[in-house]
Order: sequence, then structure tokens, then C-alpha cells
Amino acid sequence: MSRVFAFMGQPRSRFGHLLAWGLLVGVGVVTAIALISSHFGWPLYLELLSHFQRQYWGLSVLGMGTIGLTRRRLPFCLSLLCVTALTAQLLPWYLPPHFVAASEPGNYRILIANVNRQNRDFEAVLQWAQQTNPDLALFMEVDARWVEQLSPLQAELPHMAGQDRDDNFGLVLYSRYPLTTAEMVNFAADSMPSIVATTTVQGESLAIVGTHPLPPVNRQYFQSRNRQLEQLGQYLQTVELPQVVIGDFNITMWSPYYRRWQQQTGLKNVRHGFGILPSWPSAESFPPLPSWLTPWLAIPIDHGLVSPELTVGRVQIGPDIGSDHRPVVLDLMI
Repeated sequence: MSRVFAFMGQPRSRFGHLLAWGLLVGVGVVTAIALISSHFGWPLYLELLSHFQRQYWGLSVLGMGTIGLTRRRLPFCLSLLCVTALTAQLLPWYLPPHFVAASEPGNYRILIANVNRQNRDFEAVLQWAQQTNPDLALFMEVDARWVEQLSPLQAELPHMAGQDRDDNFGLVLYSRYPLTTAEMVNFAADSMPSIVATTTVQGESLAIVGTHPLPPVNRQYFQSRNRQLEQLGQYLQTVELPQVVIGDFNITMWSPYYRRWQQQTGLKNVRHGFGILPSWPSAESFPPLPSWLTPWLAIPIDHGLVSPELTVGRVQIGPDIGSDHRPVVLDLMI
């Protein structure tokens, strides 16, 4: 009888061995994709893979946990090394840098909202924006009807700049404080227009840029986005005022193009210390995916970046407002 049980135990043991090493191969492949795309993702399709670091981490943790159930020590230790490498891609966003003062509420609130031109839930956007009570609000993908529907905001935010468009690249900026200067700028020949403005808050002059590069859905758009960011970075290097750059960048923090741009400008992403905060796509307003799956696939492409001397009090992601993007709200200490 003991021989029978020993024989029956061998397939299970062998299965566990094969499962552990097979999962380790999967974890290793995921880790390689994550690290290579993040650091060497200059070609279009490799760069697209860099944006899903949170998902790679989740898959690797799941694989490591399953390997642990097989009680195979070496595959588990190797998978732990992979998970550690992926954790290093995410952990810095949860560690407060010196320019974050989470105990301070902030006295200058900024709202960043890509409303989606096809979205017609005007009332939801307007009511939420009014409840948020920002001092500066950037709306993207606005056409003439959106500008008309957002006009009640001017009761509290009387200063306005930007332009509506019939495509997905209309930009409108509303400000509680007077805009000393405001103009639309195309930083590259094939780029989308950006809003460049200056204002004064609590006696502090600020340079404001609202931007929305093309999404990298093909090589032409990919190159246009990268040129727009590069030219914007060159412009920011000439600006001596503290800077606030906001918008839908169509890029995440793990792209090598983003890293190069951030090094070029010296700006700090306001997400540092507050987490990844994915903003696209929203769970309820992205029909191609089931609502339960969307949060797991969401990535952070709507950004706020500020000069190092500016202090961030809080950053949060807003609710579903009928758009495929969730808005971003950030509080600065001026």
C-alpha cells in the first residue's frame, strides 16, 4: 500500500515542480518586459509596453504567490527578486519627496479634466467642478458646446483663455486670479496647441502651461507627441518664473521619453508621495472593457508637474464624470 501512495505522490510532486518553474519563466518574462521597455523603450511598440508597470507588478506578485504554494524554494526566491525589481519601479511614487507637505491643505487648487468631446454629461462635469472649487481649471477636448456649458464657472473663475476645437484638442483655462499673459502656442510644427499663461497668486508670479499632445496610436502621432514634449521642455528652460505644467500628456512616468523630458525641465511630478493614481480609462465610461476590469488596466497619463520650490499639499483623482478620463485635483502651497 505504501508503494501505491508513493507512486500516486510522484505525479503531484512533478506537477508542482513543473508549475513552479513554468510560473518563474512567466514572472521573468514579465519582469524583463517591464524593465526593458521602461529603460530602452525608444521604439513605438516597446514604449507602449512601458506604461503598464502596475499591471506587471500585480501579475508577478500573483505568480510568486502561486509558486509559494508549490513550496519550491529556489523558484520562489528567484521570483521574489523579480517582484523586488518591479516594486522599485513603483515604490518611489509612494515615498514623499522634500517638496511634499502632506499635513498642509494647500491654498491654490488646480483641476485637470479631459472631458472627452463625445461626452455630453455637461451637468455632471459642471457640478463636480463647482463642488471642487478650484482656483485654476484646465479642460481638454472642449468644443464650442462644451465652452457654452462650462460658462457658469466664470462666476467664480472669471479669467479665461484658450480655444475650442471641433477635434479632440480644444483647451480652455479658467482662473480665479487675473491672467497677466495668455496665448496659444504650437511648440512643434505638427503639435497640438498649448495654453501658455502667467498669473500672480499670493504675490507669487507663476508660469502656467496647459498641454495635450497627440496619443501615440501610430508612428506619426508618436513622433508628434515626443517632439511636442521636447520643444515644450526647451521653452520651459527659458522661463525664469516658478512653473506649473498640467494636462493630458498621453504618456506615463515610466516612458523613457517622459524621463528624458523631466530631466530636461527639472520639474517634479505632483504624484510623488501620493501614489500612482491612474486616470485613464475610467471604469464606467470606456465601453471596450467591462467595468470590473478597467481599474486593473488603468494608467496615469493626466499629469501635473511643478517647479521644485513649489510645495504640494495634496493630490487626488476625481470621480467618473462621463469621460474616459478621471480628473486630477492638486493643491499647492503658494
